[in-house]
Amino acid sequence: MENTDYKVQVFTGIRPSGGLTIANAIGAVNPIVKIQEEEEVGNTMVFVADLHALTDAEPKETQSNIVDVVKDYISLGLDVNRNRIFVQSFLTQEIAELNLYLSRLVTIAELMRVPTLKEKIKKGQNESNASALLAMYPIMMASDILLQKSEYVPVGEDQVAHIEITRVLAQKFNKKYGNVFPLPKVLSLGKPVRIKSLTGNGKMSKTDPSGAILLDDPIEISLNKVKRAQSAFAKEKSESLDSLVLIGEFVGNEKEREEILSIMKRHYDGENVMGELKGVISTGLERFLKEFQEKKASLKEEDILKKVKIDGDIARENAKETLRDVRKAMGLEYF
Repeated sequence: MENTDYKVQVFTGIRPSGGLTIANAIGAVNPIVKIQEEEEVGNTMVFVADLHALTDAEPKETQSNIVDVVKDYISLGLDVNRNRIFVQSFLTQEIAELNLYLSRLVTIAELMRVPTLKEKIKKGQNESNASALLAMYPIMMASDILLQKSEYVPVGEDQVAHIEITRVLAQKFNKKYGNVFPLPKVLSLGKPVRIKSLTGNGKMSKTDPSGAILLDDPIEISLNKVKRAQSAFAKEKSESLDSLVLIGEFVGNEKEREEILSIMKRHYDGENVMGELKGVISTGLERFLKEFQEKKASLKEEDILKKVKIDGDIARENAKETLRDVRKAMGLEYF
């Protein structure tokens, strides 16, 4: 195998945040599920990014969510037979080592220009109180991708900059030490899907449960939230209405999606049909949540742990092989 051959065709990560919402299912999980349906997609790896989560959460919080978030993804359609799934911290040593080498190739100023990093620091933080780990976030992401010699990384338009800095670091390393890293490519997921809170206040988030459909909640609670959800007056457009329609199209079957299309036409013609729309959405949502919760309840923790251990061994071996190439190229003979 040439040093610059790809090892993994599609590589992506999921954060171990507990309590997924329907917005997470639509915006974060469904794009990964749809990728696996493509016939040409072969070797796919999905990792639980528990080390990335340390930038803004305590370890005890994230570790307790790892098995649950894997169950969530499988229950939402992630095929365990078509995807390798592992936990990022299983490769802590390998990630830390490559972080060290890559850190030599980027300046602090370059890191601070990464748009998503600047956005994170804006949220109540500045350079005087943001952690160094947060600043290192783009390097850690690059290490994840490059250790597996990944070909495609699926990201939304708001995260393309992370893949660009990964490519820059790979190019700098290859130019300085010789060709080791194949350059990862962006697998575009388009613009990020924004689902508004059902109360109309900001985006849907588990931090505001009054406006969020939480997948693990009793189904009746979620259906009541849909009934009370902000929508729009006849003929009017609104972000809240757009979000409701997105939810309905996601959870609905073909017949229900056609009904939603028909109802929306009548809405823009001036009819008062929001109650009817919410009824159709509630029918699809009830079925969706019932299937999700039944699937999740059937998954056993020991099976999840076995899966991530087996796939973690494969990911670690990939990483070790990559690091052997890296050390040889750098001349680290006595490592």
